Amino acid sequence: MPLKLIITWCFFLCGFTAVAQTVDCFKFKEGKFRIADTHTGVITIADRRGGYQTESSESLKAVVRFKVNWLDDCSYTLKLDKVIRNENRIDFPSNLEIRIKIISTSGQSYTQQVTSSLTNSTYTVEVTRLN
Repeated sequence: MPLKLIITWCFFLCGFTAVAQTVDCFKFKEGKFRIADTHTGVITIADRRGGYQTESSESLKAVVRFKVNWLDDCSYTLKLDKVIRNENRIDFPSNLEIRIKIISTSGQSYTQQVTSSLTNSTYTVEVTRLN
C-alpha cells in the first residue's frame, strides 16, 4: 500500500509542476528578448508580438521576420515570413522552420531547446526578457 501512495503522490507533484511551468511560459509569449546563442556565438534581439517574431542581429547584419505558431503553452514554431535586411547575403531557405520548446524559466529568463528544418540536432539557448 505505501508504494501505491508514493506513486500517487509522484503523479500529483508532476501535475503540479506542469501547471506551474505553464504559468511561467505564458509570460514569455510576447515581448522583447535577448537570445544568447552560445552554439553559434551570436546575440539576437527578438521582438515577439501577435503572430510574428522579428529577429535582428548586428553581428550577422540581418533582420528577419517569422510567423509564430504556438503548439501548446511552452512550445512554438517559427516559419520564415520575410527577410527585411541581409547585408551578409545569408541564404535563408524560404521553407525555414524553427521549433522551440521552453524547458525551464527563472524570473525574467528562460531556457529553450531549439531544432530546425536545417538540421537534426537539438541545442539549448538562454533567453532574457528585455522589457
